[in-house]
Amino acid sequence: MTLKTYGFCVLPLVLSATSVGEGLDACSTSGFVIPDGSSSGSTAVFEIPGGSDTQVVLGARLELEIEHPWVGDLVVRLIAPDGTTSVDLLDRVGMVPAGFPGPFGCGGDNILASLEDDALEAADETCTIDGSPVLAGSLRPQQSLSGFIGVNPSGIWQLQISDRQSGDQGSFISACLRLEVAPDCNGDGVPDDCSCQGDLDGDGEVGGSDLARLLSVWGTNDVEGDLDGDGFVGGADLSSLLGNWGLCN
Repeated sequence: MTLKTYGFCVLPLVLSATSVGEGLDACSTSGFVIPDGSSSGSTAVFEIPGGSDTQVVLGARLELEIEHPWVGDLVVRLIAPDGTTSVDLLDRVGMVPAGFPGPFGCGGDNILASLEDDALEAADETCTIDGSPVLAGSLRPQQSLSGFIGVNPSGIWQLQISDRQSGDQGSFISACLRLEVAPDCNGDGVPDDCSCQGDLDGDGEVGGSDLARLLSVWGTNDVEGDLDGDGFVGGADLSSLLGNWGLCN
């Protein structure tokens, strides 16, 4: 168990991350009480370790469990390791501007849901007080998780949970972040076939014609020749090309 400190809250979290095929999973399984009537809330974290190649996110989903007697109080936001890319997963579901029963959001109990873009139902449109958990199954988040496409998955992901209305207190139970990723050899945010880096002519091998192509753009910012993504075609790119000489795997 490790202690993570964010803002005013110190949260004991059990963290795990595993690679599954072309995906990465990270879970937080130690619960905490969500501060009632506070916009700052609390933060759970997921740590995605770095791989041998730079990677980018192709898709994401979050499996979330929260116990709360009035889920319309909650705002849940996921923030990428870069600290600036974020998606509002839930934003006071069922909230109406005015009128009966008032601007208080969905009054049902608890969340046990998978938030994903291809879900048939939107979380904000499924409010009911007949069942518990009131948000259950596969649901579309408030904002699309496609906002994370192209970001580097490695590092600390933050799940910010706040209760914006006093009177009903709840608890975060657990969450699992599941990412679909692909290698990005040159750091340009676009998936690459790293096993054939340097195959500039696309013939399935790295050879003389590729070397000639790279030398023809030497000293420029040519995108294809810039194999390491540093904005300049030079010695590092030549080393990368020569290191992959021969037939591609």
